[in-house]
Amino acid sequence: MKKIAIANNKGGVGKTTTVFNLAHYYAKKGMRTLMIDTDPQLNLTMNCGVNIEELHASLGDYLLERVNSFEPEEIEENLHLISAGANAEKDMSDLKSQGLYYYQLLNDFLDYVSGYYDIVVIDTAPAVNAYTTSAIYASSVYPVLIPGINELAGLNATIDFAKELGKEISGIILIKKEKTALSDQVQEQLENEFEGTLLNKIIRKNISLAESIITHQSIFDYASSSNGAKDYSKLAEEILTREGI
Repeated sequence: MKKIAIANNKGGVGKTTTVFNLAHYYAKKGMRTLMIDTDPQLNLTMNCGVNIEELHASLGDYLLERVNSFEPEEIEENLHLISAGANAEKDMSDLKSQGLYYYQLLNDFLDYVSGYYDIVVIDTAPAVNAYTTSAIYASSVYPVLIPGINELAGLNATIDFAKELGKEISGIILIKKEKTALSDQVQEQLENEFEGTLLNKIIRKNISLAESIITHQSIFDYASSSNGAKDYSKLAEEILTREGI
């Protein structure tokens, strides 16, 4: 089972959109796919149309062993979700009280459920919290960013933090690329500084991507012929190649 964490210490860079569409693509490809929403804001959970008050169990319930059975939320065929839930902040505090190596518990849990899935895609918060630390430790790390100076700073902070956990970045994803001088400048800088790490497929800015989230649909269901669908399909395949699948 492959584990992928989409991360950036900066908010609003498209982490949730990327997790949502990658996971749907893999599920449609026939891969048994699990999404994990570790962000206390729960945007991924809400984008999936899941009622937070009706969760079978939260991520904290599993990691802190408050439940004895595994019952993720079923989103569609081949696609499940585990949500951080409404009490994510308290659960993270309780998780850290488990000891110095608390962040290994998510990896242990994913090993436990590995027989159920082919791939796990994890959404993270724009913060170095207990769940983000756990996700980075457990997974191949793919920072995502949009063209911008502050977003580059968030990327570097994410890379530095991953290194503290002994992890190297598996790939950098650039999204919402426009035909502007700033977009071109950021792409050129990434290509120069992160040659071989920046993924070849750049996600172009596409209004259909924003519209699809509102309808709780992936870009492949909402606008299958759009640039957004074409770009995320190619990105998803490039990640599979990098992961050796």
